[in-house]
Amino acid sequence: MKTRGRRMLLLGILLAMTVVIAATAAEGLPLKEGDRGSAVLEVKERLLALRYLKSGPLTKAYTKSTAQAVREFQRDNGLPETGEVDEKTWEVLFSPDAARKPYPTMSPLAEQEKKPEPDWPERDAEGFAAGGEEYVYENDEAGLWIYLNGKLQIIITRLKDESVPLVWFETEIRTRDGERFRTVQTDPDHPGKRYRYPDVIAQDAGFVLGFSDDFFAARMDTKENTGIIIREGQLISRKTNRKTGHHLPNLDMMVQYPDGRLQVYECNEKMAEELLEEGAVNVFSFGPILLRDGVINELVYTYYRNIEPRHALGMIEPNHYLLLSVQGRMTDSRGDMLQRVAEIMKARGVTQALNLDGGNTMALVFRGRMLNKLAVFNKKAFVRTVTSLIGIGQIREE
Repeated sequence: MKTRGRRMLLLGILLAMTVVIAATAAEGLPLKEGDRGSAVLEVKERLLALRYLKSGPLTKAYTKSTAQAVREFQRDNGLPETGEVDEKTWEVLFSPDAARKPYPTMSPLAEQEKKPEPDWPERDAEGFAAGGEEYVYENDEAGLWIYLNGKLQIIITRLKDESVPLVWFETEIRTRDGERFRTVQTDPDHPGKRYRYPDVIAQDAGFVLGFSDDFFAARMDTKENTGIIIREGQLISRKTNRKTGHHLPNLDMMVQYPDGRLQVYECNEKMAEELLEEGAVNVFSFGPILLRDGVINELVYTYYRNIEPRHALGMIEPNHYLLLSVQGRMTDSRGDMLQRVAEIMKARGVTQALNLDGGNTMALVFRGRMLNKLAVFNKKAFVRTVTSLIGIGQIREE
């Protein structure tokens, strides 16, 4: 049985157990500060599962901290904030619809200055260039780069917050009429070999937009589990982790389908042959998943707290994407945690998102030119050489 199926079965068992508990333990209500007993312990165990109590040894005593946790639960679930567990509170507490304590969000970033308005060409109702004409706008000083034609829109915006300090790029991409992400390898006959700089790879491929991927070559070189890797319908690696976790990379994956969908899966949720049968064009394995069906992965609230350069690809809806590139390891931009990346992407409407390789691997190339500054590692500013790249669009020859 696949991991997701096991989880659903376990959830069903747990929900059935809570119904039994609710039916048998409601007799001694209400519970309040100073009470003791097994019913109090059941309440505390449930509050712990819903994050209203911190982990640690739980006793049968209804303490002040228990009452405070109950008040928080009542507040978040629309109940009177009494701090006591009456029949209604008990019923909601042990129901499958009980609201968990929300994770704290990161402090909001500074309000951004308005970007200059470009001299837009004639556009159709969907914002593509009318008549299929090509339009290019580059404003390095303001931090705005645009490319339009009849089937592709790319709008790159550089944003900053000096108080963090943080600089990041949000690249919004829209496609139609079969335009899609493509991947290139420097040596397709020997995957993971022949390292080159990402801007050189993008130039040779003629990508309008090129960006670094999961850097699977690094894992192939060290004989690690590489993850499920598919490039342009060709299987490169099928060996992945047996279970997902909080290590980096955990080899969670993003699958690109021919219809413009991007879908994220845990590392062991689907096997390579199954993905090929489904028509997967490309599979990127790095992780962790940042968003799935619009919900932020809980792992990012507990792990991945390092401040680093970050790179993540997400889908708002089929044929509408967001690439988030966070600069880091420099004086004007330290980088950030994955929680921030996930929260920004969720705020922009992203439903599926995967963390790609960041650090000094992160590269954002527009029309052959790398837009991000070089990160500093071991006192040296550089971008890693890689063996593969994701890109979209084709630069027209003059």
